[in-house]
Amino acid sequence: MEYQVTLHNLFSSPRHNYFTRPKFEEGDAPTVSHQKFTLKVNRGIEGDRFETGLYPITFFSLEVAKLMEMAFDKEIDIQVFRRNIIISGINLCELIGKRFSIGSVTFEGMAHCNPCPWMNAVIGKGAYSLMKGRGGLRAKVIEEGEIELGATVLESATILTREAIAPLTISRLPKG
Repeated sequence: MEYQVTLHNLFSSPRHNYFTRPKFEEGDAPTVSHQKFTLKVNRGIEGDRFETGLYPITFFSLEVAKLMEMAFDKEIDIQVFRRNIIISGINLCELIGKRFSIGSVTFEGMAHCNPCPWMNAVIGKGAYSLMKGRGGLRAKVIEEGEIELGATVLESATILTREAIAPLTISRLPKG
């Protein structure tokens, strides 16, 4: 299946600003904006803090960022979410455990990218709760290639049906 999507921002950062830092002590690592990425198998963005990590690429939905702006009645700098690829037109949670391609790059969606409590500090009280189930997608590169900003096609064998802002829901079996 082919889905029309737009890549709005491509970011990297050499160091963590939230993760690994004392509670609510924000770091000063720059967020670097790119026009395109060349991605290699099982690697993240060259020079990014997650380049060799278990989940080297993170996607975040522009629709979720806009939902947050409406909820907080303010403009939010998209960089505060600290994700690598800002995309619109797709529900990222539907790609967990699935392979998909954008441009010449094939990814595997690995896990939901849980928000951290830092979102309350940098956006406002309640941001963390609003992002639960909408924090984005952790992915790895299966086939290398390039992606670049702009309108493009996401290809996936999975039929995707949920709207972009619908949160991930996890069914739990009763204990016992």
